[in-house]
Amino acid sequence: MNVWLLQENNESGPKDTYVNRNEIMQDLNLDIILKFMARNDKFIYKTAHAVMTNPLKDKASIIYRQGIVTDCVKYYDNTYKIYEIAAQTVEVIEHFTEGNKKANSSNLSDAANVLYSLELLGILVNCLEKLKLHLDAVEKDFHSNGFRAFYNRMLEDYSYHFVEEIQNSIKNMNFLTEGGEIVFSGTVGQGLKTKDIIVNQLVKETFTRRKREGIMSILIHKLFKRNVIMLDDSKLSQDAKDMEAAGLTHVMKLYQGFIRELSSFFENLHYQMAFYIGAANLRIRLNQMNIPTTMPEVQMKDYDDFKFKDLYDLSLAIYSRSLPVSNDLDTLDKKLFIITGANQGGKSTYLRSIGIAQLLMQCGMFVPARYYCSKLYDGIFSHFTRREDVAMNSGKLDEELSRMNRILMSVTPNSLLLMNESFATTTEREGAKIAQDVVDALYENGTTIIMVTHLFEFTKTMFARKLEKAMFLSAERLADGTRTFLIFEREPERTSYGLDLYDDIIQLKA
Repeated sequence: MNVWLLQENNESGPKDTYVNRNEIMQDLNLDIILKFMARNDKFIYKTAHAVMTNPLKDKASIIYRQGIVTDCVKYYDNTYKIYEIAAQTVEVIEHFTEGNKKANSSNLSDAANVLYSLELLGILVNCLEKLKLHLDAVEKDFHSNGFRAFYNRMLEDYSYHFVEEIQNSIKNMNFLTEGGEIVFSGTVGQGLKTKDIIVNQLVKETFTRRKREGIMSILIHKLFKRNVIMLDDSKLSQDAKDMEAAGLTHVMKLYQGFIRELSSFFENLHYQMAFYIGAANLRIRLNQMNIPTTMPEVQMKDYDDFKFKDLYDLSLAIYSRSLPVSNDLDTLDKKLFIITGANQGGKSTYLRSIGIAQLLMQCGMFVPARYYCSKLYDGIFSHFTRREDVAMNSGKLDEELSRMNRILMSVTPNSLLLMNESFATTTEREGAKIAQDVVDALYENGTTIIMVTHLFEFTKTMFARKLEKAMFLSAERLADGTRTFLIFEREPERTSYGLDLYDDIIQLKA
């Protein structure tokens, strides 16, 4: 059965979505968000990282996930139980898989391997029944299309009658420990070798004293009861063992497919529910801290509105355990945003807040704002300046250019690129020239660029060109030097007010 919770009618997830994952993780401080989601569950951390850095590209899929996230937040205990059952089942599967590897290396008999697989099948079916009973008890709380469809598939594919038949079949198959026999037929070929072996039936024979007598007593009984022929000839004896092995192999083929199906089902359920439980963990903890979130509005494909109200940096909110300064924006059909202004005025935080919100929206989650409306992008990339790294094999500018080249190899007209102080590691003139060439190419390509920069020569040139789809923003600084951390539309200024910071440092030392 397909789980289909992360994406409707699709178990594999979105394709051809580009994100420079390592850079995005570092630049947007995603680690602190993922840890908040995981609550020390390493599997949730790993899954949330994979899902968040593989964004969706269609509105229907995002709405589908939003509904499931809402159910998980509202009925957390009920949905967490689904994750818990799946996690426990996967742990059993991994235990048996590891045990099976050791068993095969020990050359266990075919009968032992059959019993081994039967035990796993029995546990899987019991876990399936446990899941079904839980879903029956809580299904009234499911309102999302995703959970409703999942529950209906469970009813259809794994009905109680079906589960009962499997359980009865497993009991019958335990004939190997209850004195049963495999009845098969075949023909004798050249050299007394059997061929064309066919399993006719499984005969179960129960001994009243089986539990007390043990396997050895059963074997003695079988060997000396009537109609049992002892094979003295070594070739005949080996051939009989071959027939038994072939019969057991045939029997297990009837069950191996179902074991694989159930194992795959629980593994997929574990993975997909891990993301939703992580999302619910984050939402609940933010609610407890009175930090607002909202389900974003996905812009129609042919529109290019970009609007938000009270957007804040989620990583900063988690770190400070409080609501940071938030910002608003309302634009239409803009492709280039250039942000300048005072040093330590909140520009990088503003850029990061947009990147985090866009990623969260495109993985089907809520966003850190009171309102957020944006289009969907095929790719999301970041290019932030790096501090000096002793591990670098080349200069900082070379490293920056190398990272930018990798982005340019993957970027599309419908991509989003976040740039923070790019090319600031060289001279003003050289940095401005490189920035001009890169931004011009991306702008002509149709790529959306949000850029924080101190390169005044570059910003002055871009502002003078009065590009139709460009917007210039600036971090507010009051007359007394106070930073409000608010970002407004404004003409670029020549200074970044670095002397403010210098004066502050001097006063601290005085």
